[in-house]
Amino acid sequence: MSSRLLQLLLIFSLLLNSFVIAGFVYRSWIVPPPEAMALPPPPPPPPGGTPAVAPRPGPVEVMTRELNLDEGQREALRGLIDQHAAKRRERLQEIHRDRERVAAEMRRPQPDFAKVEGLIDHVSELRSELIKENLRTLALFEPKLRPEQRERMYVIFADRFAGVPQRPREPASPRPPQ
Repeated sequence: MSSRLLQLLLIFSLLLNSFVIAGFVYRSWIVPPPEAMALPPPPPPPPGGTPAVAPRPGPVEVMTRELNLDEGQREALRGLIDQHAAKRRERLQEIHRDRERVAAEMRRPQPDFAKVEGLIDHVSELRSELIKENLRTLALFEPKLRPEQRERMYVIFADRFAGVPQRPREPASPRPPQ
């Protein structure tokens, strides 16, 4: 009886395994995935940007936060910051338009690669002009900053915006004995 039971269990196990494998084969190769289960593509963003998400701050705005400017300095630099933000926004919109033109050209059956290369070169020029404008604006900050803020500004710019690796941090001072 025990050999008979062992044979039945073996047959049952083989049948179960074969049905599982057949199910995988059927699901993977024979039946296409149901379209009703697939999520629709996300809608395109609105033309003016996403209203729910605040725009990312630019390097100059980040710098003003990092330098811990006092109220007098903030007020003195407000016009300069606003002017820079407007120029930056225009430049980024132009970059976005050129990137959309590149994408539209690449979707064509026979894309014009000379046109694509020209657009990519223009985007690169715009990005480099944006970085230069950041530097010019930061240079205009200099007269309004205290000496330690001025030094910190150049360290931050070198670390973050110019791609220089950050300096190693100094070890924390030891705790006094309790």
